[in-house]
Amino acid sequence: MSPAIILDGKDINNEFLEIFLEEKIANINNIERLIINLQNEGFKKAYIVTNKNIEFELKKIKKPIELMFITHKDLCNVKDDILLFQSNVVLNKKQLSDIVELTEDSNDSYSFKNQNEYVGVSYVKKDLIMNIFIDRSLNKKLILNIDSFNLEDPPLLLKKSQIETRAGRDFLFSHISKNVSGWVSKNINSKISIPVSKLLIKTNLHPNTITLFVGCLGISCGFFYANNNALLGALILQLSTILDRCDGEVARIKLKESKFGQWFDTALDQLSYFSMFIGIAICLNNPNYFPLTNLNIIIKQFSIINVLLYIIFITTVLFFMIRRTSNGSLAYYPGEVDKRVPLNERSFLYRLISKYRFILKREFFSPAMIFGSLLGYKFLAITALILFIFGLYHQVSDYIALRERTDITY
Repeated sequence: MSPAIILDGKDINNEFLEIFLEEKIANINNIERLIINLQNEGFKKAYIVTNKNIEFELKKIKKPIELMFITHKDLCNVKDDILLFQSNVVLNKKQLSDIVELTEDSNDSYSFKNQNEYVGVSYVKKDLIMNIFIDRSLNKKLILNIDSFNLEDPPLLLKKSQIETRAGRDFLFSHISKNVSGWVSKNINSKISIPVSKLLIKTNLHPNTITLFVGCLGISCGFFYANNNALLGALILQLSTILDRCDGEVARIKLKESKFGQWFDTALDQLSYFSMFIGIAICLNNPNYFPLTNLNIIIKQFSIINVLLYIIFITTVLFFMIRRTSNGSLAYYPGEVDKRVPLNERSFLYRLISKYRFILKREFFSPAMIFGSLLGYKFLAITALILFIFGLYHQVSDYIALRERTDITY
């Protein structure tokens, strides 16, 4: 199967595709965006279908992908199955992956739809390729009469009235959240992060620069915790949690996602938490804030133990992610373990803990720290210790279960 992008002629709605050639989202030409998504999906070549001498720059394409410029007539003579895209299709990599998965090893041709509307993508078997165009116009009768497939998450097919509007940008932003993002992140935090990201994509800021800024903001929370201002520290941590979405959002819109970016983001996130636990421990061990009573001495020890337990906890998670996955986001850790050792094979206590492990996700933990700061440092230290005890039980159980399945040593 080979992908093909049609640049001119009439599309399925009888609109001239040439009018979409200059359409850009976040300063990236939409054709270039399609090609980058194709190469990221693993395609080594793509046909560019045009009867005209059309020139456009592919500034963002770095990986090698063979682009073959051919006419409409030449495409009709191709002896290969074709995944056909109109140049006015806007999609993200997840939507493309879903389409590719549906067409792999398929014996039938498909026109992909959103309910009853064609979305500008077809899978045409080689025996039908010769009938795909009629005088440089897509063969509407053919496209609409081959088997159709209604996509759960369809691409956007831009119309003439949407040229040079925010339709494409807003569509991509409406699909911006990661699969592992929770309800709070998608429905609350995104209400702030997405408007900020829409401003950031107009700048030349690299996503890693945004990560650095937000990470430094998060790390600064420790200063306020250490100086007996837990509420301000918690508010800063929550602000950094909300803005932490921005680097990923900008990277996905600007097609600048990278493994380094994932790990850089993860490292700064964990330094924010480490800063918080260090700040709490410093404050609790400062006699100016907490006099040396018997209860305070015990709580002080709790705060120090929490710092040590956090180091152990995060080290074991990072060890697994580095050795066993290609993803730098710790949000994927539970799912990666569950894929290897299904929950129905785990102990009752483990399954019970797993129902509430979402509490440790940043989107829940950070706002909870605001509530906790109102209850005081002693509450924070005791609660953190309890969570770490259950968390370490979770980690030890994972280690034992994974070791029975596969070698996880060096």
